[in-house]
Amino acid sequence: MVDENLLSQLYSARLDELREMAIGHGMSKAGNVEQLRARLINQVALSEIDLSWDSLQEMPNKRLGEMLGVFGVKRSGSIKEKRQRLWLHLNHDPKKLNPETIADSTRDQLHELCKSLELPRSGSKQQLFARVAGVLANHEGGWGKVKKSLRRGRAAPVVPSTPTPTPTQETPVQDDEAAELAAMIQASIDAVDVDELTDVLEEPDEPGPEENEGVVDSMPSELTIDEGTGSAIIELEARVAELHSHIREFLLISREHDANDVTAFVEDLGGQGFQVSHAMVRNRILAEITAMANRRDAESDASAQVPGSWRERKALRRLEECRPGLLDALEGILDADGADIALARVRFEAAAAEAGLDLDLPGISGRVHGLFDLQMSLREAEEDLDPVTARRQRAMEVLYRGTQDLSSDAMRTLQRFEEQIENFERIVETLVRRAEGQFGPVEHALLVRFLERRGWDVGHPEVRPRAIAAAGVLAAAMA
Repeated sequence: MVDENLLSQLYSARLDELREMAIGHGMSKAGNVEQLRARLINQVALSEIDLSWDSLQEMPNKRLGEMLGVFGVKRSGSIKEKRQRLWLHLNHDPKKLNPETIADSTRDQLHELCKSLELPRSGSKQQLFARVAGVLANHEGGWGKVKKSLRRGRAAPVVPSTPTPTPTQETPVQDDEAAELAAMIQASIDAVDVDELTDVLEEPDEPGPEENEGVVDSMPSELTIDEGTGSAIIELEARVAELHSHIREFLLISREHDANDVTAFVEDLGGQGFQVSHAMVRNRILAEITAMANRRDAESDASAQVPGSWRERKALRRLEECRPGLLDALEGILDADGADIALARVRFEAAAAEAGLDLDLPGISGRVHGLFDLQMSLREAEEDLDPVTARRQRAMEVLYRGTQDLSSDAMRTLQRFEEQIENFERIVETLVRRAEGQFGPVEHALLVRFLERRGWDVGHPEVRPRAIAAAGVLAAAMA
């Protein structure tokens, strides 16, 4: 149980008041207003609750949302995002920890941040920086500051329910159609994070002396159900697969936090026939962008990890079985609909579902859409690539195909091939030239023997067939 009066006092207190409270409880008065407020809530209002890193890892999803609500920050998102946001709010200042300030961090510092943010800790300093910066950008504005409505001491607004028409009122549609329309509209409302809209819908006031300067207030746009909204929502539901495809293309080159890019993207959707003039349609699209961004992050995390369940392991094996057929189907789809990327992606996703792939799993959907993105990138870059780069890229695809079950030793050897692809290609070229364009069993044996003498673990049963196949791709391009 939390003392709501104490929380209300902490939310609305200014810097000097918070310092007096900190001194009264024998705490340090250092830090800015938000750091002091978070420290007081943690140590006074939540004195009996352990919010250490280890405790956060064991805290259930609902409890994490409650804790974020007590601190007055954003509560939505996946369980991992909630843990990250709560840990950041408790331990850091957004002015001192953001994508710009971590550029000068050492590799050890970035490594520790990756550990605390539950990110992979392997890779170069640049890779670690990219991971941490991506998380900080994803949580931008969601931690480090209490919501405006709480600072002003106001209660969160109650969203009024839609009045039910009395029996004497006439409705222009039949009962079934009215029920479907009401469900569509309610789904659109539910998809929007009410907590995030609270600050937007309330009239802003002047910031206090302890808050940041230079804040520009803008007039909020009202959420209204204007004429034609119902049919627009129904049409949006019918085109949701196409919408998801457009959003994936948008997220490939931009982020959901870039307000200017999001606005331009929504306007472009209007040109595609989506009725973005309706406020509910726009908000539903914004909610789908957020959901798809979360889905993208989950897919990225799942793709970089080993299978976490028998269902996922079985699905990955099914994907490897279907990969050749999917690639053939994708070639035909791109030949027919390559000019319309959104349509091509929808058709490819349908083909993957028809092949029996479990697209509900992030690890599978991420790989399927990654395969689509890779083929699109290859097509776009095909004309710009010189023959040498093109054949090396094809060799790498063969080398890494179906590596989800490989051991760590085999993966290290494959990485060595990638790092020394130029030397590997030179060896294959020498063998092909001496064999007058042939690359048969004799050349295979010579290749393996030569690489083993150089210290490459090509005799590994998981590596040898891949090395020979990749060498065959290079040899075929050289012949």
